[in-house]
Amino acid sequence: MNETLARDTTITSPYTPKNVDAAIGHLERVLSAEGANSLFGQTYWRTRVRQVSATHGLHREQRARLERLLKLLSDVGCVQAFER
Repeated sequence: MNETLARDTTITSPYTPKNVDAAIGHLERVLSAEGANSLFGQTYWRTRVRQVSATHGLHREQRARLERLLKLLSDVGCVQAFER
């Protein structure tokens, strides 16, 4: 597992293994449509991804999807910093 998804004991997840796929799907849809340039911004979305990542019992595929979302947020942050 990549360090970016290391469990943060200060973040709790309201999700369970049964409903986490819907939460990941929502994040994928929002971030692919709006990216981190949405009303809420990168910090909000990164926190949301970390919150979902704190769900106990995630499968490897779910963790991989969350890793991709964090990478997307990091890539967008690099582009925004470069454009300034």
